[in-house]
Amino acid sequence: MNSPRYFAIFTVFCLVWVMACAHSGETVSDEGAQSVSAADQVEFDFADGASLPVVSPVEMNVLTLRNFRVGTGKNRILIVGVQVEEGGKENVDDMMISTVKLGNRALTFLSGSEVQLSSIWRGKEYFLKVALYYLLNPPSGENDITVSYAGPVTSANVGAISLSNVQQTAPVNLVTNKQENQKEINTPITTKNNGAWVVDIVGCGHKSKLKPETKAHIQRFNAQENSGGKSSLTGGTLPVPAAGEVALHWAQPRRSINRLVHIAVEISPYR
Repeated sequence: MNSPRYFAIFTVFCLVWVMACAHSGETVSDEGAQSVSAADQVEFDFADGASLPVVSPVEMNVLTLRNFRVGTGKNRILIVGVQVEEGGKENVDDMMISTVKLGNRALTFLSGSEVQLSSIWRGKEYFLKVALYYLLNPPSGENDITVSYAGPVTSANVGAISLSNVQQTAPVNLVTNKQENQKEINTPITTKNNGAWVVDIVGCGHKSKLKPETKAHIQRFNAQENSGGKSSLTGGTLPVPAAGEVALHWAQPRRSINRLVHIAVEISPYR
């Protein structure tokens, strides 16, 4: 006889509980991770890439990504991937990355991120180098990103990703991988912070059609040379709500790529 009344009371109780949870601004993961409020989440800002506009055998020692835009969000970071390729040991010294700048501000090399790989093609050894640089709290607005090499190079690419609401410290969780003559590269990383993002780049000795295969992994830039060494650099982001291992998988359907270098770094949310 009183069941309608009890049902009404139970319904009101449930509605109050749901509204209280929503008002808290917190999300709860099925994995039981520590909750992360909406205000603490990493935010994507902008990304772009550029290639060295040369025709072999003309070489250049400065690569410019023009008018890169940084937004006005708080606690920003700029991650820049740099790639360079040369043929012959006599040219390896030219591949040294002298400076990476946003406007007149120098970026910092991320220790441990530089990877070099070589292979033989038609009797000549070719070298591929990829590295990451970063700048905390980059200035808002549009500025050129310039990469200077120690000497003139035949083939080079650059890609940049800016994020906001991140920890204002150097990224410390980094993994690297390299492959020869493959159509894909798959690199695991174990994140240490709930709500972190992974930023990754893949440098290639060929032009590529690599695409991310991991769910929620988004390609953010794709720099492809049309001349010179015809190399490429692609990069993306992957949000990881609960700390743990994720695999960053890039693949293309047909042609194998002679040299592949993959670098991934965890970017922690601001706390």
